[in-house]
Amino acid sequence: MAILPTRNNYQQSASTVLVDLKKGDISKRKDFVWMYQDRFYAIAYMATGDPNHANELTIMAFQNAFGALRQLNPKQVSMAIWDWLSQFIVDACAEYHSQYSTPNNTNPRTDPSADGSAQMDWETTIILGVQRVKRCLNALPEEQQKVFLLRHNFQLNYDQIAAVLNQTPENVMAWLFRARVQIVKCLGRG
Repeated sequence: MAILPTRNNYQQSASTVLVDLKKGDISKRKDFVWMYQDRFYAIAYMATGDPNHANELTIMAFQNAFGALRQLNPKQVSMAIWDWLSQFIVDACAEYHSQYSTPNNTNPRTDPSADGSAQMDWETTIILGVQRVKRCLNALPEEQQKVFLLRHNFQLNYDQIAAVLNQTPENVMAWLFRARVQIVKCLGRG
């Protein structure tokens, strides 16, 4: 699994891919599902912690995406394919949490403006070597690992990560900041 997102297939224009899907045959749809199913499942599993629920969410997200495609003029979509597609797995995770999870704490445990995580932008760890980053990532607490992977491997924004994990965006930002700080410290130790 890559530590940072690849920029090839996931950054393709959504309109190009969706036009091909809409006019394509069943084999194009199968190829499309094959390409994105691992990402959907990984996100769903992080949200639920249960393989059966993750499988159900993955299927539901693809069904919703293809349903939306029927109603959509693909030429009007002006974003990358992953940006368009990720909303469906995020929505499925949010729906799961609304049904099965207890409401999260509306009073956040953290203040992102106090620790600086609200303004942090960090995308340079690839220079330091994937194995070292993985070792440092594995040393993090579980919630920090999840937010780091959802942000840097799956390219979700703070609000999407918050929906997937049933947390506030402030908690997500603070956990991500702390994960980044711990990884930088770990990498500094070699």
